[in-house]
Amino acid sequence: MSTQSSQFDMLPGFSPPSTLGPHHAADYWKLPEGEPVELLLGRLIVSPAPTFLHQTISLVLSELVLRTARQSGGCAAASPIDVVLADHSIVQPDLIYVSKDRRGIIKDQVNGPPDLVIEILSRSDIRRDRVDKLNLYAEFGVAEYWIVDPSERQFDFLINRNGRFEVQPQHDDCYQSPCLQELSINLVDFWTEVARHVVDEPAK
Repeated sequence: MSTQSSQFDMLPGFSPPSTLGPHHAADYWKLPEGEPVELLLGRLIVSPAPTFLHQTISLVLSELVLRTARQSGGCAAASPIDVVLADHSIVQPDLIYVSKDRRGIIKDQVNGPPDLVIEILSRSDIRRDRVDKLNLYAEFGVAEYWIVDPSERQFDFLINRNGRFEVQPQHDDCYQSPCLQELSINLVDFWTEVARHVVDEPAK
């Protein structure tokens, strides 16, 4: 990494910070291209490289989201992609989907909340995805948020209702988005496909 680690911040404690950090979008845009950094509530937060399992899950989910985008006329992207939510927050979700009617928010970066954000948990950023980003995505109007836990082989499907996320149930190992009718996932098929690519977890 070319920037100095002293530039970057730590998220305080285990609860959402009560005050914004000192950094703004202008500081973020000065970083070298390709830095694994997010501007989160005024703090520049760096992430280590993800694990092989994390990237396998991302790849399989990318196929699903890209196929949905092709069929619906929407757009899909995988990290790193800048999503600008506010002057104090520019994030890089693992995966995003933007519906056909909202494609106008996509320029060189995504200017506004995607319809769907997917985050795959890593040991270093569980609190970030489950607390800080969850609250941020809810506040700025992300309609649907999927959190994938690789260690538990679990999805949390969250729908934004009036600025708060509510957990949505799945039925018969399948999930159908109530917000995006074009989007569904068979969880058995998904985890079976992931297992095919992970050497220590053969497919059943």
